[in-house]
Amino acid sequence: MKCPKMIDCKLREFSEFGSAIAPTNKKIKNGFYSNSVYPIKGYGRDRWVIITHVDVDCEKYLAEGMSEKQIFQGCIDHLNQPPSRKKYAKKKPQPLYGELKLYKAKIKEGESGKFVEAEIITNQRKNKHFWREGMKITKKRKK
Repeated sequence: MKCPKMIDCKLREFSEFGSAIAPTNKKIKNGFYSNSVYPIKGYGRDRWVIITHVDVDCEKYLAEGMSEKQIFQGCIDHLNQPPSRKKYAKKKPQPLYGELKLYKAKIKEGESGKFVEAEIITNQRKNKHFWREGMKITKKRKK
C-alpha cells in the first residue's frame, strides 16, 4: 500500500536499556533489534525487526482524513529516503536505516506526547543507529 505523500517524522532516541535502568553512559541510539522470532519470510537471514518509537504529528494527518496505516506508511517512505549526496561523493548515498518495511505499528501516548510504537523490518543485520544486532537463524539442511 502506497501513501499519497511522504510524512515528515523522526525516530526517538533510546539509552541502551530504555527506562528500565538508569543510563550509565551517554550513548544514545534510535531503537533496538528485536530478539523475538517473527513469521517473516527470510527472517534471520536477510530480514530483521527493529523496535522503535517514531515522532510524528498524527492528529494533523488524521484530521486531513488519512488512515493510521497511511500515516505509518508515509513515515516509512520518509525514513527510506537516502540523505543528500555530498559535494564530491562518488558513491550513491544509501538510506540511513536500510530498506525499511512496516511490520506493525500503533499510536501511543507517553509523558512526552503522542508517538508511534513501531516494529519495522530492515535488510541490515547491524546498524550503528540501533542497539544490539539482528539474530542469525540457521535451518538444518534436509538430507
